[in-house]
Amino acid sequence: MTSDQTSTNPFASPSTVGESIKVVPGSYEIQGERILGTDKIILPHACVKCGEVLPEHDGSTRRKKDLYWVHPAIFFLVIQMLIFLIVYLVTRRKCRVEYSICRDCNAKQRINIVYCLISLGVFIGMIALMVNLENSWLALGVVFSFVAMVTFAIRANGPLTVKAYKKGEFQLRGASPAFLQFAENCTDTQAIPAVVVAEDGRLV
Repeated sequence: MTSDQTSTNPFASPSTVGESIKVVPGSYEIQGERILGTDKIILPHACVKCGEVLPEHDGSTRRKKDLYWVHPAIFFLVIQMLIFLIVYLVTRRKCRVEYSICRDCNAKQRINIVYCLISLGVFIGMIALMVNLENSWLALGVVFSFVAMVTFAIRANGPLTVKAYKKGEFQLRGASPAFLQFAENCTDTQAIPAVVVAEDGRLV
């Protein structure tokens, strides 16, 4: 065998070259009415409520917010508030979302804060009347005002909420169909970079 010939080892394992998808920080995926992503999601510059496309240089329409998910079963612990708070803080998962909301939708959202405060006042007033008048029928007013207060508080908190969390992936809901269509078109036009991984794990 001459020195310039390349020898091969018949016992060597065959070289394998595969492709793996590189996860882009802030990336997301649209599936039906849900937005899927990891612990950081950056949505395009369009209102998540109405779908209006907004200028990228307008920072006043952008929001950065931490959303949390906990297993629904822990709400059975609400009767034991201390245990509930401990389990909630330990099991919650945080997702940082950056999104846009137009001024009109933002103004409508702020109205829910006013309604929440009004409901809180009615709730406290109903409790005071029920105690002073000793009328059990006023308990219905207490329940209704409490439900209204919680409902408006949730609406005032923002349009996006975490629907589910599984294997490190968050599923968000609350975006309008128009925004979901726009966001899905944005993901279709963005190329996801791929890297080739050699057998030893090195990037080629």
